[in-house]
Amino acid sequence: MRIDFYEEFPTKENLRKLKLIKFKSRLFIAAKSLNEFRNLEKKVKNTNKNIECVYWPIIKSSYWVSPFSNRHDLIDLFKELKSCDNRLLIDLELPFMNKTMIFKNIFSYFKNRKRIKDFLEKNANKITTAQYPPAISNLFMKILGLDYKAKTEKSFMWYSSVIPKFINKNIKKNLINLKNKKAYSISLGTIAKGILGNEPILSPEALEKDLTFTKKARFNKAIIYRLGGLNKNYINIINKFI
Repeated sequence: MRIDFYEEFPTKENLRKLKLIKFKSRLFIAAKSLNEFRNLEKKVKNTNKNIECVYWPIIKSSYWVSPFSNRHDLIDLFKELKSCDNRLLIDLELPFMNKTMIFKNIFSYFKNRKRIKDFLEKNANKITTAQYPPAISNLFMKILGLDYKAKTEKSFMWYSSVIPKFINKNIKKNLINLKNKKAYSISLGTIAKGILGNEPILSPEALEKDLTFTKKARFNKAIIYRLGGLNKNYINIINKFI
């Protein structure tokens, strides 16, 4: 199984955890601009040459990408990304950091949705989309503009430490029933807190259970959130699945 990592806060301390990784892997690095990403990429390569860096753009007002993002932010983002040769992570989530944006940008919804759709379709071969797991209707996700037909690598954020148990059961059932598993990866965690600051931490034992499920369900790629939480206990578990 291929195992990659997210890093939402690429500080010196968090990037130091790359030294624990002895296998080829991808690191999805959050950055506010392509220039910032390039600088971080150099630091990563100086720390661990086995790591491929993926640009995870954080956009100004809404943080994540959705049809409810500020239209100027989306226009600027997609313009910048035209000059990026790296793989990209497009994080498709509602703007929970600033919920008023849903109402402020509702009249830009259709144009924004088309902007996102067009960009994903034109660049599908180099994009991973992080998106909500299939717990409810795919049609509903498409209506919200959080799921597209573009042939990107779709990574379902199945963070079992965060999601209630009864929803986890439904997600696992839907993941097992997915066809063409090669088109997907599963995002696991969380082994460190995220931007919300209140995410429950997944134990090494629970991570092993989730990786076991992922493998038995015949997915061959997992992305762990996030690098900063990595330690010897987690890496010992992860190494069993490489």
